Parts: sequence; structure tokens; C-alpha cells
Amino acid sequence: MGKVRTITMTHTLDGTSGNTTTATTHQGKLLAVEVNYPAATVTVDLDATGSQSGDEKILDLAAANTDVKYYPRTALHDNTGTALDPSDAQGGDNALYGNFVINGKLKLSLASGTTTQTVTIRVFLED
Repeated sequence: MGKVRTITMTHTLDGTSGNTTTATTHQGKLLAVEVNYPAATVTVDLDATGSQSGDEKILDLAAANTDVKYYPRTALHDNTGTALDPSDAQGGDNALYGNFVINGKLKLSLASGTTTQTVTIRVFLED
């Protein structure tokens, strides 16, 4: 296992459209994300930006009032772009998932809360 780094992002809902903040550029394998909710009214989104294919959704969280740690994963694909699903031969649905690879900026977006509410997240990346 490589070195694990922690990136802390804090953003305050300011009542304007968008309500996003973008961190500096990061590289690494995303291991986990901790979210510190101020109240049950704020929705939280975390995206990776800078990809040729556009933003990549990492977390899309509904309003909650419980601080929590997530381990977001993304679907894995073979060399043809087909999602890996070893159960297809048996007629089931059991997709395989792996870590997000971050090579760009992280964007934290807030919505639906009361102005001046602040959300802090900690992102754990492995070099």
C-alpha cells in the first residue's frame, strides 16, 4: 500500500447558484470520504473534474444530519468498455467495482441548505 494523504475541503452555502468550491489538483486512488453535515437540509456532491469526458460523480448525497464515512467505488470494465459482471453467465447481476482514480481537481457542491451552513469533507487518497 502506498502513502495515504488526507485532503480537507470546507465550503459554506452562500445562497448563490452553484455553491461549489474546487480544490487544487490531486492524483491518487480514492480510498474514502468523510462528510461532516451541519444540518439535515444540506445536500452534498463530490465530483472529479478535468477529465476529457467531463466531470465524474464520486458522491451524490441527499440531505442528512449524521456525520459519516463513505467508501465510494466505480464499476470496472474490460478492454472493450463492457462492464465486468462475472455472474452474467449464470443470469445474475453482480458487477465488479474498484477505486476511483483521481487525476485532476475535486469539486465540492452544496445545495438545499440554509445560507451560512458549512460542510467539511476529508478525502483519503493513496499515492
